[in-house]
Parts: sequence; structure tokens; C-alpha cells
Amino acid sequence: MANTLNVVINKVSLSYHITPKKITIILQNQGTSANGFVQLAPRRSEFFTTPSQDFDYQDWLNSLAVHEMRHVAQFDKLTGYLGKPFFEELALAIFGIVLPPWFYEGDAVGIETSLTNAGRGRMPEWDVSFRTNTLSTENFSYSKDYFGSVKNITPGYYQLGYYMVTKLRRDHGPNMIDSLMKRMAKLPVRPYNLSNSIKKITSLTTAKLHDSTVDELRSKWRDQLENVKPLAYPILPVKKANGPVNYLMPAASSAGKIIALKNGKTSVPKLVEIDSTGVEKTIRKIGIQEDPYFNYGAGKITWDEYRYDKRFQKRSFNVINILDLKSREYRQLTHHSRYFAPALSPDGKKIISVNVSYENKITLNELDSRDGRVLNSFPTPSNLMMQYPQYNADGTKVIVTAVGQQGTALYELNCNTKSFDQLIPFKSQLISHPIYADNNIIFKAHFNGIDNLYLLNRSTEKIQQLTSVKFGAYNPSYDRSRKRILFNNYNFNGYEISYLDPEAIKPVSLDNITDASVNYIEPVVRQEGNQDVFDSIPRATYSTKPYREIPHLFYFHSLYPVVEKNDFYDDYNLGLKIQSDNKLNTLNFYTGYQFNRALRKSEYFAGFTYSRFYPIINIQYINQARLIYQRQGNGAPSIPVSWRENQWEAKVTFPFIFNQHNYVYSSGFEVGTSYTTRYDVENRPKSFIDILNFPMEYRAYFSRNSLTGPRDLAPPWGQNFAVEYNNFPFQNTLTGELLTFKSTFYFPGILPHHALTASFNYQNATGAYDGTIDIPKVSGYSNLKYSGKLINTLLTNYDFPIFYPDWEIGPLAYIKRFKGGFFSDFENVGHNNDFSPRTFGIKLGADMNLLRFYLPNVDLGGKIIFVNEKPHQNPIFEVNLNLDF
Repeated sequence: MANTLNVVINKVSLSYHITPKKITIILQNQGTSANGFVQLAPRRSEFFTTPSQDFDYQDWLNSLAVHEMRHVAQFDKLTGYLGKPFFEELALAIFGIVLPPWFYEGDAVGIETSLTNAGRGRMPEWDVSFRTNTLSTENFSYSKDYFGSVKNITPGYYQLGYYMVTKLRRDHGPNMIDSLMKRMAKLPVRPYNLSNSIKKITSLTTAKLHDSTVDELRSKWRDQLENVKPLAYPILPVKKANGPVNYLMPAASSAGKIIALKNGKTSVPKLVEIDSTGVEKTIRKIGIQEDPYFNYGAGKITWDEYRYDKRFQKRSFNVINILDLKSREYRQLTHHSRYFAPALSPDGKKIISVNVSYENKITLNELDSRDGRVLNSFPTPSNLMMQYPQYNADGTKVIVTAVGQQGTALYELNCNTKSFDQLIPFKSQLISHPIYADNNIIFKAHFNGIDNLYLLNRSTEKIQQLTSVKFGAYNPSYDRSRKRILFNNYNFNGYEISYLDPEAIKPVSLDNITDASVNYIEPVVRQEGNQDVFDSIPRATYSTKPYREIPHLFYFHSLYPVVEKNDFYDDYNLGLKIQSDNKLNTLNFYTGYQFNRALRKSEYFAGFTYSRFYPIINIQYINQARLIYQRQGNGAPSIPVSWRENQWEAKVTFPFIFNQHNYVYSSGFEVGTSYTTRYDVENRPKSFIDILNFPMEYRAYFSRNSLTGPRDLAPPWGQNFAVEYNNFPFQNTLTGELLTFKSTFYFPGILPHHALTASFNYQNATGAYDGTIDIPKVSGYSNLKYSGKLINTLLTNYDFPIFYPDWEIGPLAYIKRFKGGFFSDFENVGHNNDFSPRTFGIKLGADMNLLRFYLPNVDLGGKIIFVNEKPHQNPIFEVNLNLDF
């Protein structure tokens, strides 16, 4: 990887005419998610080394290197003049504001495709939704394609950006992207900087560039269909859904029904059983998956699920689950494992699965389906990555896709001899999901430019095309009892279930197939020199040494302005702080100065958070000025009492997050305290406290929430609790306690995607805490008359979606959803035998994106609050704005 990166970083930067500055690369091998990112503040790139079961047809880390190093070049082209120790955060902010995700991700996908023989831009599966939408409907707007929709399937900003950036380079030459970045870098505060620059250079607005790109693609994709002449295939009936839905991995059960994994805009992931009339029955809701997947065999279902590490977010696991359909017995077979794509043997007694070690050693492991015990482990040839293994009819052989830098191939494992045979040579194809069909092998590939099913004839060793669909055929399975092939047929509303009966199977030799691929990237490939960036990687040897944490604890990267509201006075504190975050995220440190404008005094502060171990340790210090007004005797006027104080605060947190099935759990415990010394006291009162000794704060919390679908307004089921307790165990001159209990419960509504929420909260405040309100209050509280000490609240809400307009209001707003609701809020329930709500009303809101920023997602709404009190009070109007990053 070190040799590769030294070559790649220069080649991906050529079209920007820069040499990027050095950057730290961290190889994260503890997780099971295949991903990567580049970040400033601190400057680093992280590669998550575990390959997935779905990526392009080359070495995973090589693919990642090209893509992520292009992001490094983008950062340095746009903000390279800003760096540590003061301006990395500013550079990151400028990058995020100036460049929309579609641009920087589309540019990176374009480079990974033009500089290699693979890349996502060459995969028809990757853009299938964009292609299908373009050929099936009227144009979606630029905003809808970019920001997404909860009404329709949209391509995503990676796919959209790849084609829009490639369009710019196709039409305006190799220097187009460099010219854009130069202009934006000269004046980064220019409103709508990218759109303005595109229009200045091309005379096109961003929306018109989108429309022009879509028009050109539509023409090319129509020509492609003319060449391949797709056929129609029967679609199995399923229960109609009010929106897009997928029925993935169709498999015929022994009962003659179809089992599928259902997900989409209207459904959380779940296993379903479908009969011949389309009647659907839920088998089981399942949990988070790296890739949608399950396998059926001998009356059992197995699948893999993602599991959080309970403490550290960069560590995760992939476990195997099994369900017996007859007995409904469920078991999680493995724990803290790294298994992918498990498949059952025909007798259901064994499971074959891909195992990826922390050293990225790839093996196929055979497990006992009763207890998860490893029966056999088969190291793969040349450590090739393997995907989607499947047994043959008698369980003695396994077919699997092998992925290497030279492409993909099919390998067969003989379980008895423990040897692998290569069945077809490596090809620049995304070959996936191979299965046995009697003596032959069926798999998905895109030899004609569209994903289709192909057959490897074992007697002739020739490849033949089985399907010729319009958009894409995926996930084949073989129904042995009826000798038919089930598969997913992609259409406008998602992955449907089609089939090939024996009499309908008419294989076409690969020799007679025309490759109608739309090589949209080809002009950019020529601009980049028609090179494969991996052709000339040197084999230098680098010395290694252990990483020592202590010398690397501090990395000062950014200077921040401080604009802080003064808690006691109608003014602001102004100042500066410098921030340090080390590369491994174990120590966050800051220190700074601020001027208290209300008191005209200087203040100093510092703090750190250390997160390497199970408890997170947080220490903060501030030296600050203070002022109160206090009477010195009965009838005496209030006089100012001022002082300075040193305040130390410490908190230890034990956070835990974990998931099981379709629920996510979060729990934790916190202990906090502080120590304050006061000096330079003017007009000292008799009761003044010079030292405040360790007031204690305790908090324990627990939550359990089910997974939500894209249209759900809240978890269908959820329970959330938190208990807090504050007191003064070490302070003789100060007494008091504060006990609070907070809870939120989620329930399903009357109709799908509706949500009923109830929040009960209680507090008991005495002594120094008397008058403190630390629980949620009823709606409109600040406009209500004081009704006595607050003891508890019960807040109830019923929320529902109204419609999904996908309205684009020029560059100002894009509205995805309107939603409404009713609420009724109770205060001091049960006291004085009062069980009536204090306030109630209706609310209306909308989910939207503003000013063409992808983030934050904006929830803008309002409430009409009616007060249930006498004398009559006019309704209260409130506006609510929530930002979700």
C-alpha cells in the first residue's frame, strides 16, 4: 500500500496541476464496513481494509487508494494554502460549503474509473436506478436527483455527480475541472460558488447542466436498448405497496412458495414468504446488514448481520444467524466474528461463509449449522477475495466469485480435496452471485453492457447468455423442483421477482453477444493518458516501527473564534481558542482566551477528552470573572459582589451501544464533579462560599429502539430512559438534591409510518436546586402563567406524513415531505386530582433542504398551541427549526 500510494497520489493530481502535501493514512482493520474518507482537522485519510461482498472488479485497497487520494488533491487544490496549526478547520468548512457532495464524489469516481481498468463508472449495476428512471419517466429535477426522495428511488449523489462531472470534462476539455477549482479558490466566499463558476465558464446553470447530462444519457441509453433488444419476462405477483419496494434474493421454498428479503421506501428489512397469488407473510424482521443478503436451504434460512462493538465505533463484527422455518427456532451462530454471505448446504447441516481476518487473510470457512463450530477452513488461492459462495446439489463443491486486481473469475472449491479450480479466466466484469443449476453454473455479469444472467456450460466450458432484460437482472436462484430460474428484475419501483421456465431458456453463445456498453468515461480516459495507474507500482521495502501514542498525543490544527452567550448578562464573551485532535482520535485538547464584555475582564480556559480506554475522561478548566447583586441586610439596597474563580470540572463516561436483530440499544453511566476556588472578592457577603467542594452529578441511561424505514417518522417501537441525580456530599455549607427521570416511548400509529410518542418526566428539586427545571416542559411554557413548582410532565404526540411533493423552489428550497400531528401536554399529572392537559394543539412541518446544501436536513414547522386554563388565553404560535447533520 505504501508503494501504491506514492504512485497514485501523483497521478490522481495531474489534472489539478498540483503536488499534494503529505497526509497521514490510517489503515483501519478492526471494522467490517468497506469504506474510506479524507478529513481535515486533523489532516488524515482512513482506509477501512475489509473488502465487501459488492465492489468493483479490482483489488479493494487499490480502488480505495485512487478514490481517496483524489479527495486529497481536491482539498489541496481548493484550500491548500490553509493548514495547521491554525486553519485546517477553516479549510474543511470552505470545502464543505463551496463543493457539493455530487461534485467531489463524482469527480473521484470519474478518476477511479478513468485511471484503472475497473471503477464504478463501468458497472451498470451501480447506475441502474439512474438509467431506469431516465428511460421510464419524465425528468426528475436536479434537486430530486441530488437530495433524494422518500417517494421515488433516486440515483444518489455519487452516480449523479459522476455523470455531471464527466459531462463537463467531455464537453469542455481536460482543464475544465482545474479551471473551476481555481476560480472557486480565488473567492471562496462567493455565494453558490460552484454554480456561479460553472455558469461563468459554460453558460450553464447547475440545473441546466443536470438536464443536459440527462438528455445526453437518455439518448445513449436508448441506443443501447436498440442494440441489445431486451425481452419481457413474467413478474411474480406481490402485494402492492404504496411506494418503491424491493423483493431481493428470491428463493423457492420446499412448500412451493417464494422467500425474499423485502426492503425499500415503505419497509424495514424483513424476510417474507409469498404464495402464488401474491399474498405475503412476514417471516422475521432482520437487523443491519453490510449488504442485503440471505440464503435458503433445507427448510432453514441463514443470513449475516452487522454488530456494533459495544464501546469503540471503529470496531465492528459480522455474525451469522439461522432460522428454522418449521420450528421457528432462531439462533445467532457466531459472535465477534467477521463472516460474510453465509450459504446453507442442501441438507441444512453445514454453512459455507467468507471469513476476513484482521490481517485481511481470506478463507472460506465451513461451519456446523447447529452451533457455529468451524468444521473446515479453506485458504483462498493467492489470498483472492471471495464473494457469495454456494454449495452444489450434494454439498461436496462450492462455487464462488474471486476478485483480484486483474478482475473477477469463478472458482470451484472441492470440499473433500480442499482444492480450488479456476473455471473461467479473470475478466473485466462484475461477475457475482454464482449458483449451481444441475450440472451448470449461473451467474450475473454484464457482457452486453447491461446486467444479465449467464450460464457456464460445464460440458463445453462455454459461457452463454440466459436473459436479456431492459435494466438489470440480479440474484439468481435455482428452483430444482420446477427446473426454473428465479431472479430479480429491476424496474422503476425496485427489484421485482421474475423467472425463467425451462422451455423459455434459450441460451445465446457469448461469441454472438454484442457489447453495447455506454463508455461515457472514454473521453476522460483519453484526457488522463489512457493509463492504468497500477501498471508500474515499484516494490520498494520500507522500514517499520511501532506506533508510540505519547509523542503523537497533540496535533494542533485550528484556531477558532469564541462567540459565547454570557449565562448571566445580556452580552457575549469574545475570544480565540486553539484546537488539537490527534490522528487516532484518542485525545481532544483545547485552550484559549476570551474577553467577558459584560464585566470587562479577561478569562482563560482549557480542557481535554481522552477516549482510548473504556471510560471516556473529560477534564475542563476555566478562570473566569463573576458578578452578582445581593442585599447585605433587610431593606438594604442590592450591591454588586464580584470575584474571580478557578473552576475545574471532571466527568467520566462509560458509553455502550449495541444492536440485536432489528433493535439498536444504547446505555451508559456518567459521573461528574467540579472543584471551584474563589478569590479577589469585593463586597463579600457573610454567607459567601470561597471553596465549592466537589458537587456530584450522576447519570444512567438506557434506550432500545427498532430500526426505521425511510418513511417512518419515528421508530415503530422504542423505550428510552435516563435517571440523573445531583447533590453536595462534600459541602457542609450547601445542601440540596436534584433527582430527575426522563423517558420517551414510541408506538406504531394507526396507519403505516404514523407514530405515537409519549414522554413522561419527573423531577424533585430541593435546597440549592430549588427552582431548577431540568425536564422537558409543556408546549408554550414560556408564555404561560406560573402555576406552581414543576414536578412532572407528560408529553404526547401523534405524527403522520401528509404527502411527498418533491418540490423544487429554485435554488432556495427542496421540500421532500409535509407532515402533521396532534399533541397534548400534561403538567403535574395527578396533583390536585388534575388529569387534564395544560396545553394541546396541532402542528404542521416539512422536511427540506435549503439553499442547495446537502446537509443539514432541515425540519421546519410550526405549532398552534391552545391553553386549557381560565381565564381564556389566546392560542400561542410557535415556529420550530431542527437541523440534522
